[in-house]
Amino acid sequence: MGLLDGIKDGIKYHLSDEPEWKGGKRFEDYVEELFDPQYYSIVEKTHSYRQNEDRYVESSMNPDFVFRYKRTGDLFAVECKYRSGGLNPKGMLEWSNARQLERYRAFAKERGGIPVFIIIGFKGGFDDDPEDMFVIPLEDAKYPTLYPSIFNKYSRNPRKPFFWQRGALS
Repeated sequence: MGLLDGIKDGIKYHLSDEPEWKGGKRFEDYVEELFDPQYYSIVEKTHSYRQNEDRYVESSMNPDFVFRYKRTGDLFAVECKYRSGGLNPKGMLEWSNARQLERYRAFAKERGGIPVFIIIGFKGGFDDDPEDMFVIPLEDAKYPTLYPSIFNKYSRNPRKPFFWQRGALS
């Protein structure tokens, strides 16, 4: 890759409206940066849109990350969702669809009950610097759409590094 290719990729990363970049990849990268490598190792990470374009990797259906908390060896999974719009006409946050939700539940079960967390960047700000962020345990994200009374319980400072303690991610 030449210097100009690198510059073009950098511009595309920050400005593109393509599905690979818009919301998805940039938000995943933002979330990843909030997990300090001193405390967390990445065990699994979904493949990029570009990699899947050549040959689809089935594990791309899993949550975006599986992290290991180094101090205890605990494993947990994270699915990242950025939602730039507001709530739907019923006043709910649409974070998933029914099939995705079932896949995440099946993943947790197949992996022996591994905790899965849905990290949502929401309205305002940008996908790589959201104004609001929520970290919702999968068992509390029971539906593909959530009322504010549910997701607001899991609000967090979107610029603060993540903290893992006794099975809870904050």
